[in-house]
Amino acid sequence: MKAIVGALTAWLVAAPALAQDADDWDYAEDSARQLSIAAVTFDSFGVAARCMDGHFSLILSGLPEGSGERTLWVRLRDRPELEEPWVSEEGSGTLFSVWPRSSAAALSRGGPLSIRVPDGDQWRRYVVDLPRSEASVARVLAACGTGIADLPVIEVVPEDIETQGLAWLRRPDVSFPGGTPAFGLAAIRCEADAGGRLINCTAESEFPVGSGFGRSAVLAAQRTGRVRAADGATPDIAGRTLNFVVRYKVN
Repeated sequence: MKAIVGALTAWLVAAPALAQDADDWDYAEDSARQLSIAAVTFDSFGVAARCMDGHFSLILSGLPEGSGERTLWVRLRDRPELEEPWVSEEGSGTLFSVWPRSSAAALSRGGPLSIRVPDGDQWRRYVVDLPRSEASVARVLAACGTGIADLPVIEVVPEDIETQGLAWLRRPDVSFPGGTPAFGLAAIRCEADAGGRLINCTAESEFPVGSGFGRSAVLAAQRTGRVRAADGATPDIAGRTLNFVVRYKVN
């Protein structure tokens, strides 16, 4: 098992080289390292769902190199092509989804997958028949405390915008965690209470993983974030949700 985990972990930072089970994505885990991975590979690129130290990530490997926030155009099955936010380290062809849970739930259903990505001043397109994952992706999500049945497969990936008729009264006053990289981000999902405070906030992702950006953004959102009804005519906002991205950068 450790050999399999080592190969899958290496795959995340190198060219994919594993064969997949036709009935599901490959799965491996290492409880000592708090690591669980479901992966599927093709000739040109690979996809992996990973839970590591309680952080869930959806990862693409083998794409054109780039840095920071990046946009992919993704079409799955008969859905329209969607513009999705991803992020990578400097000069890397390994990309991390900004909203990984909803995207992983969609990909786990399998089907024709098309990914269009900028490559310099041109475009590169990847087209594959993605196998369905009956168990592997769900196991990885469960390892990070999420039931796949609880995740809606949404048609539009959340962006850095107000949702459910909410607008900002005060954006969260975030602080930069000490000892962290000069660039990073955290995708946050919160609920509003009746007074416009943000409650039940969770970090959907953070980059780099383990940087502390997610925890910092959650604390700031619940401490200082305030929202209101966007149209001003519907004061009952309790229970509405807000998705947003907090960006960290040292100038």
